[in-house]
Amino acid sequence: MKRVAPQVADHSTAGNADVQLNELGYYAVTRHPADARVVLPEARAAEALGLGSCHIGERFTVKDPAVLSGAVAGCSSKLGIAPSTNHHTRHPTVTATVGSTMHALTEGRFAMAFGRGMAGYWPAIGLPVVTAARLRDFFGILRRLWAGEMILNHDGPAGKWPMLRHANGLADGPPIGLVGVGPKTMELAGEIADFVVLHTFFSDEATTASIAAVRRGAERAGRDPDSIRIWACLATVCDSLSPDDQLRRGVGRLATYLQAYPDVLVSANGWDRVVWEQIRQSDLFTDAATAGPIDASASFETLQRLADLVPAEWLTSVASGSARDCASTIARQFQLGVHSVIMHGASPQELEPVVQAYRANRPTLRRAVAANPGKFA
Repeated sequence: MKRVAPQVADHSTAGNADVQLNELGYYAVTRHPADARVVLPEARAAEALGLGSCHIGERFTVKDPAVLSGAVAGCSSKLGIAPSTNHHTRHPTVTATVGSTMHALTEGRFAMAFGRGMAGYWPAIGLPVVTAARLRDFFGILRRLWAGEMILNHDGPAGKWPMLRHANGLADGPPIGLVGVGPKTMELAGEIADFVVLHTFFSDEATTASIAAVRRGAERAGRDPDSIRIWACLATVCDSLSPDDQLRRGVGRLATYLQAYPDVLVSANGWDRVVWEQIRQSDLFTDAATAGPIDASASFETLQRLADLVPAEWLTSVASGSARDCASTIARQFQLGVHSVIMHGASPQELEPVVQAYRANRPTLRRAVAANPGKFA
């Protein structure tokens, strides 16, 4: 795959705080336990800072993505908005209605992303495991509904419905994205999605391999591989945070993902499985995992001990250190071939010094992107 590295900083815009950085986004309400009310000051701060978009991860607590998306839309006028959800937790016409409503409300700043979720969780709550076939079928349904088509007697991998109808009166619908980890999901994104969000804690090699997989999937489907916007998701842990926060958002967040879907994350990064098995079988990890999500429930002392177990190279993808160091790590993602970066795990208020440092040496992007997370400019 041919890649062109970004040029030197664009000094005509680097120091201009009024220039919106559409290539940068943040995740809303990332602290645990979640306080939904922070979504409002976060959005205002993000817009004042010049960030391009707000991304919203769903949790079945007080983090409904449709509600939070509406809140962000109500207190911002420039931010792109992209919630991530699972396709089978709502009826297709409900999901289509959320998309149409937000698309109209934001005048085109809205995009929707979907993911596989945790395979073991879905049967426990009476839902089927998410497969490529189901996602492919659902994406097709959603686009047909947004186009104004009435679908009769649909019987496919995504489900069976006598009638699906969604009259919105709009010219089009929002972009649809896929959040993924493994190469098969990346190839699927290239086949069916308008944008893709890579997973947090991806090594440089995992990032470039994922980009190649997206492009492979697009080419196989007869699509232009350059039409798909690719987001890196970078844990951003500036040293201006407290020691507890730094550990919780670095090692703690990685350990939480290793609770949820370790095999695919370890495989994507090419990490040593023997080392992972030693961590998995340790009393420290099993005890911490039993208490709940490690980044939310583990004590500072437990996190310190976990940090001693996790190989340092597993955390090299984290934007850490000074604000300038973090900005440099963010800029390096563009050299790997992504179009945009989500600074994960920190609020816009906490990201301010990082964004200022990034502005001071902003790279020239190979392609301009829009505030809408699923579109190019």
